[in-house]
Amino acid sequence: MQVMERLSMETLTTCEAASLMGVSDRQVRRLRDAYMHSGIPGLVHGNTGRSPTNKTPADVVQEVKRLCGSNGLYHDFNVCHATDMLQRDHGLSIGRSTLERLLKAEGLRPARRNKRATKRSRRERSAKEGLMVQVDGSPHDWLEGRAKKMCLMGGIDDATSQVVYGRFHPTEDQAGYLMLLRGVCTGYGIPMSVYHDKHTILRSPKVPTIEEELCGIKPMSQVQRVMEELGIEPIAANSPQAKGRVERLWKTFQDRLIKEMRLAGVTTLEEANAFLPAFLVSYNERFSVTPRDATPAWVPLGDQPDLSRLFSTREIRTVGNDHTVSFLGKTCLILRGRNDASLATKKVEAHVTPEGELLFYHGHTRLDHKVCQEGVPEKVKPVHAIVQDEVVRLALEHRSGSFHAHRRLPLLSRQTPQAPPASP
Repeated sequence: MQVMERLSMETLTTCEAASLMGVSDRQVRRLRDAYMHSGIPGLVHGNTGRSPTNKTPADVVQEVKRLCGSNGLYHDFNVCHATDMLQRDHGLSIGRSTLERLLKAEGLRPARRNKRATKRSRRERSAKEGLMVQVDGSPHDWLEGRAKKMCLMGGIDDATSQVVYGRFHPTEDQAGYLMLLRGVCTGYGIPMSVYHDKHTILRSPKVPTIEEELCGIKPMSQVQRVMEELGIEPIAANSPQAKGRVERLWKTFQDRLIKEMRLAGVTTLEEANAFLPAFLVSYNERFSVTPRDATPAWVPLGDQPDLSRLFSTREIRTVGNDHTVSFLGKTCLILRGRNDASLATKKVEAHVTPEGELLFYHGHTRLDHKVCQEGVPEKVKPVHAIVQDEVVRLALEHRSGSFHAHRRLPLLSRQTPQAPPASP
């Protein structure tokens, strides 16, 4: 007020007043005009004592405290997730920053501690959808002790962050990755490349032999072979951070998905797989982005592809002279029509689908078969081994003096059996 009085009497310049008050010249001129017009009340801000127009209503604040408090439904939800759930399930429209400030002021959420970031070079997103899909499996206690630990196997498009596949399995296994590739290729198309870790399911650790090197053959796992046949380029990441998009996806799912399955009362692996598709739809709507190039790079799988042959394990077997094939402890008879050529001594492919179905192929033709014998038969001791054991026993008897010529084995006797005497 003294500054304004000196300013009105022109004993103080505008710049000097601004320096004393710690405001700009423009603000000093505005305060001087208000003081000259209304006196001391003109220096008081016009909104003093008024309630802000953007203030969160008290009933909304109380409801948020109830739902996000220590005993509320969303007591362990992060702020962004809680904002989405309050809007979707309760119709409470509240900003993320407002909710974060409110929860921290009430002591319901701890203050965030900034970790020291590791410096890494940034890789740009792929330009087109379908150029690269990052795949991985995440073993975790997804149902928070309501069932055994499971592994969520999935893939995310590098250009759009769209989750293109997701399914729970008991463990991270070969069948799961075959289902993953089949789901992506049938749902979207064949991707140009797949970014994965160095799990032996996805890349063979074997070193090629000299013969394989001369023939240009490299050892491949079953999943690696499937990608090779589909024309997919496999890229092995040297660190988890290299495929950080899918790793961050697991971090988000282990926060959001776990809690939403808890709210939905999911208690089994089957129920989790039934819940997952709807969750992925809402997740993709919320978090997917637009690619730089709108032209997709997915390659169509083709018309009426044989999915059982494409997405399955494969082993080579030789058909026996009796038209049977032995595989995994089973003896299978290859059925053929009256006019079909014999496949004896021919090479056939034994395929096992991710669901465990056994199929046989000769080239691209599926062969009908039936199982003749299941299980591994008991091992029968060879005849030469029986004879050798008996010879050892007779030698020991001879040394001990208890050997008698009439106790020779008929199997070792060279005498031809005599014909019985003729009847009179």
